[in-house]
Amino acid sequence: MDYISVAQARGLAGLRVAFTRGVPGPWGVSAMGILDLKGIAYAAVAQEAGGANAELQEWTGQSSAPVAMYEDERPRSGWAEILMLAERLAPEPRLVPADEDLRAEMFGLCHEICAEDGLGWNLRLLMLAGKDSVKALPRLGHKYGSAAPLEHAARRVNAIVALLARRLAAQRALGRPGFVGETLTAADIYWTAFSNLLDAMAPELCPMPDFYREMGAITSAVLEEPLPQLLLDHRDAVARSCFRLPIVQ
Repeated sequence: MDYISVAQARGLAGLRVAFTRGVPGPWGVSAMGILDLKGIAYAAVAQEAGGANAELQEWTGQSSAPVAMYEDERPRSGWAEILMLAERLAPEPRLVPADEDLRAEMFGLCHEICAEDGLGWNLRLLMLAGKDSVKALPRLGHKYGSAAPLEHAARRVNAIVALLARRLAAQRALGRPGFVGETLTAADIYWTAFSNLLDAMAPELCPMPDFYREMGAITSAVLEEPLPQLLLDHRDAVARSCFRLPIVQ
């Protein structure tokens, strides 16, 4: 990934997206995968994990990533905002179903994966729960730490993984490739990216620092059942068919 600075990005037109440099953060990997799959050109702007990122804060109103800036439009940092911007800029291949019922199903699954109190949110809480993690990345501990008991995070992770496994098994019984409808959707992209927090992809698919790769052993320890192989096989297939490989940030 070739990065430019915030100062350079502010002088450019078109789409500029800040990504966390050096680690495959799931929200960033998802945004990158969606944009690459649709063939949308963008300039990658460097955001430093755990850093102050003061220039990014001044430009976009926040210090975290991903955040997308398109022309003179408002900043977009939420997963759904970035997805819908991508759908507008490149309607094909469609990742949001046209059918309203399927659309509602897909956004419901994506919410369970990406949103507050969703899969990624609770896995991040479990990752930051260790004293060493908070000491190493104090800004993240302060920003994303929660007073909610870790038992709640563990329950949510188990429930969401079970939901995704049920959905995919039911779809496969109907001969369908992904979580919703008859084609792959954004839900498949998000699961592929967020699964790294439970079981890291092979290095040839997604290289990452050793400390990040080891996080899966910590977070998967809360699972009451082994992570279903169906979900892992689906993740790897989507990575190979939809992402630009290797997946790097």
